[in-house]
Amino acid sequence: MLGVGVHARHNAGSTIHMGQHGITKNAQQWLLVLDTKTMTNAGFVIAGFVPLVLFWIFGNQQLQVIWSVSLGLGAIPAIVAFCYEVSYWADSVEVHGHHSSGEVPKWLILKRYWKNVLGLSFAWWVVKIYRYPFGIYSSMITNNITGGNSSLSIVLGWSVVINLLCIPGTVLGTFLIDYLGLKTTMIVGLLLQAAIGFTMGIMYSQLTNHVATFALTGLFISCHEIGPGSCLCTLAAQSGPTAVNKQLSVIAVMIGKVGAFIGTWVFPQIIDSFGGSNTMKGNTGPFWIGSGLAILGAATILFLVKPFTDGSMESEDKAFHVYLEENGYDVSCMDIGQPAEGDV
Repeated sequence: MLGVGVHARHNAGSTIHMGQHGITKNAQQWLLVLDTKTMTNAGFVIAGFVPLVLFWIFGNQQLQVIWSVSLGLGAIPAIVAFCYEVSYWADSVEVHGHHSSGEVPKWLILKRYWKNVLGLSFAWWVVKIYRYPFGIYSSMITNNITGGNSSLSIVLGWSVVINLLCIPGTVLGTFLIDYLGLKTTMIVGLLLQAAIGFTMGIMYSQLTNHVATFALTGLFISCHEIGPGSCLCTLAAQSGPTAVNKQLSVIAVMIGKVGAFIGTWVFPQIIDSFGGSNTMKGNTGPFWIGSGLAILGAATILFLVKPFTDGSMESEDKAFHVYLEENGYDVSCMDIGQPAEGDV
């Protein structure tokens, strides 16, 4: 249900944001990152901080109350978002009517944009394989730092700090995108993440049971947010014509979530195969694997993904319109890519 209602809609909505009128082209990219990924990470921080505050208030004897209140508070943003979506849809129908751009056949889309779809999907799949498990794996590092303290306040507190470390990465990513471009920013973020991961693997014995382990883990996660965390959704929005970029984005994110599932299932087995979580090899194994996958993701983006610039996107919209006509698709219901009246 979350996959249908949240993940697919979230990424499709990101592409819609790129085309909002009244926002300059230079501002669209960093606003998209700020409005989506940075806010998502802030939501993770709040989601950990609220139960922590409730635990301080109610204590260890009222866990049922803490769970119920946390769940109830979490429903409020969902209800607000639902009301906003309903009002937005009603306003859109009133202004634009029930016009639909039609459902472009998937085979036509893939035939023309297979390289971008393949690159984005594979890169999303690769980075999610190790990113999601690292959120779980970080609890093992926290356990080493705290000496195995099982206090709920300690566990929740460190989870808040871990999620908080993601926010600087997305904020820095919003600035780098304007200077380096989407593709370069993502590659730089992935290579920095790989470098930190290899450093962790080499120096782990010197950092064991030291807060520096946690700091480097935070940098490892933060570099991920600089690269794929900040750039993947925006790359998806610029890797196809306006008429179908939502579909391209959903295909890529769907494959990426499969990678997240695989990684969450495989990483515990990887740790066990390296010797278990109580051994140095077991703790360093995920960093070696994650860093290697980061380099693979960077290479995939470098060679397979070619995002359209602001100027080339308009030309591609028109070229895609002509491409559909040549392949027998009725483009009369599409208002994207058609020549303006002044061009006729």
